[in-house]
Parts: sequence; structure tokens; C-alpha cells
Amino acid sequence: MLPHSRQNRSGALLLAVGVMAAVTVALGQQDAVASMFRDDIKRREALAMSFLPIEVPAVGAGLPLHVYLSAGDLERAYDSQAFRPDAAIVPTNTGLVITAASPSSQRVLVERVSKQPAVMADLQEQIAERRKQGPSAGGDAVLQVGVEGFLAQLPRGGATGGKGAFPRLACLIATDFATGGAVDRRDLFAQDRVRKGVAGCLAALDAAGAGSVMMPLLGAASAKRQSSDSLYEGQRLLKECRHLNAVAGIALGIHDFAPQRRTLREIGIVQWDQEINEMFGGSRVAQAAYRLYAEQIKMALNKGMAGQNTTPGDVDGNCAATFNAAGAAK
Repeated sequence: MLPHSRQNRSGALLLAVGVMAAVTVALGQQDAVASMFRDDIKRREALAMSFLPIEVPAVGAGLPLHVYLSAGDLERAYDSQAFRPDAAIVPTNTGLVITAASPSSQRVLVERVSKQPAVMADLQEQIAERRKQGPSAGGDAVLQVGVEGFLAQLPRGGATGGKGAFPRLACLIATDFATGGAVDRRDLFAQDRVRKGVAGCLAALDAAGAGSVMMPLLGAASAKRQSSDSLYEGQRLLKECRHLNAVAGIALGIHDFAPQRRTLREIGIVQWDQEINEMFGGSRVAQAAYRLYAEQIKMALNKGMAGQNTTPGDVDGNCAATFNAAGAAK
């Protein structure tokens, strides 16, 4: 459990009521991300502390931006028309090999696109065109990890006729290698790397006319157990720190993007509920640890949205090995 002496817990018992009240005010019109947020919080009352709506004030005469942190399953956003956003930010690997096993979260998109052969072929053509442009500035990879994204239309030039269980736009950010191994590479988890990648993807999706976007915890690399880290803190603590780092980086990217936005009005960050249950299910001790963890996740989100990095000092000195490993994006 991450110690959390600095956080005020006095409102914890009223959190679910407070979140629902905030959502009722924030929703206004029933957009895809907001609809899934409200549905998930009803379905997952035990994880109410993992839900947080944030409103970013409008710029000029535009609409405010709504950011929704939730606990759920991103697959529901793909498979349900009511919850399907215009766009998704999707983890991929540095080689843009979308058929590779790593990262596992890209399969959520690829498995669904592959059911539409024409759309899959068009996606592969878009990737081939990107490869012809040569490697990234950071080396021989197609995408520099964390920093660069690839915008794809699904498909180019038209709709799928309502048959495709996927958004019309996807921005892929490299968070792993095609053969895996990111879980043992701490240099892939700097907040300011994810920050650049997320801000770039949001700008590209906004320019393409997207009004809504969803994403998982990019760069957390928590699907696999770590095996060869010399600074190993213990598996659950490592996951907590990486989740915090991912949320912080995503929020920083949203902060950097928000002043220039034109069409985006809602952003969803979906924490995988199954993983939270695996980390904290069972005993009262585990539930107490969950409450502290959820408070810290929201703290990291709020700090990032204000343009501030989350530091080891924010979690009583924990996560120093994760937060300090890589420093700023290179």
C-alpha cells in the first residue's frame, strides 16, 4: 500500500454521491464518453473512488472540455454504439506491427478491425505509407516510444456502414516493442514522454474533427509480470507506481493540448476494472489500500491537468525508482 498521509480522506464516504452529482451537471448532452462513464459507475459501485469527472473551461466562445476518469472495460466502448467515441488513442509497438502480440491492448482494436477485411487492408496501407517515410528521429524504429503517434482513419474516405465495432479514427502511440519487453524497461515510463505522445495524438484527432476520444492507461505496462528489474519494489507496488505515472503523463498531455482544441469536447481515460480488482480484491486491508491508491490516482490526474508533474514526494517518497528513472522526454 502506498502511504498517503497528506491526502484528506474526510469526504470518502460521500464520494459516490458527489461524483454522480458532478456527472449530472457535467453531462449536458449525452455524448458517448459521458454515457459510458455514467453507466459504468452504476455497474461498478465498489470502484466508485476510481471515477472522476473534470471540466476544463471553454476557450473563447467554444464549449468546455470534459475529462472522465473511470474504471471499466474499453471493449464496451468499441462494441456498443451508444458508447463508441469518434476516436481512440491506442497503444502499439515501435515497429507499428499491429498484428504483434505486444502490447496486448492494441488487440482490442485490431481484432475488431480485422473483421472488416477492407478496413484492415486500408489500415495496413496507411501503415505501409508511414514506413516509407523512414525511421523516427530517435533511431531505427518507425515510432519513437512514448513521444510519437500515428493517426489512422478507419477507413480513409468514408464510413464503415455501421458494421465496424471501432471508432472512425485511431491514434497509435508506441508503448512497447513488437517482441515485448517494455515491462523491464523503466526508461519507457517518463511522464514527459507520454505527455508529448498524448498531446500530439489529441491535436491530430482534433484536427481530424473528432468530438470524443477514449484511451486506456497508456504506458503502464502492467499486463505482464516484471522479471529483470534491479530496482524491483514488489509487484503490486510496481503496478501502482506505473498506473500513477501513466495517469500523470496522460493528464499532462491533455493540459498541453487543451488551449488549442477546436472540436474535442470529451476525453475518457479507462482504467481496467479487472486489474484493479486483481490488485485490491479480497480483504479489508486490500480495500484500505485501494482507497489510498484511488485517491493518489485522482491526485495525479488533477496535478497533470494543472500542468504539474507527479513526484515521489506526492506519494510520501514511494515510486522514486519509477518516477525518477527517465526524466524528461529526449
